[in-house]
Amino acid sequence: MRFQEIKNWTPGYLNVCPRHLGIRVRCEACGIEKDFDRDALPFKFHHAHVEDIEAKLKCECGEKRARLIFGSLMGDD
Repeated sequence: MRFQEIKNWTPGYLNVCPRHLGIRVRCEACGIEKDFDRDALPFKFHHAHVEDIEAKLKCECGEKRARLIFGSLMGDD
């Protein structure tokens, strides 16, 4: 399975992102990508603007240059 990003798309606010879409977080500094669990966010961020959430995320490399990417898991056929 691979993650297929929807290029240049953002829902604006996290709560309007359809639940069937996957979310990954990518560090623009080091390139690491990980799954993002929107349900693990504190409640006050459930209706936050995506850019406000990105500004709070810190990578393992120490940088705060995260970007949320939206898409779907695709088969490798």
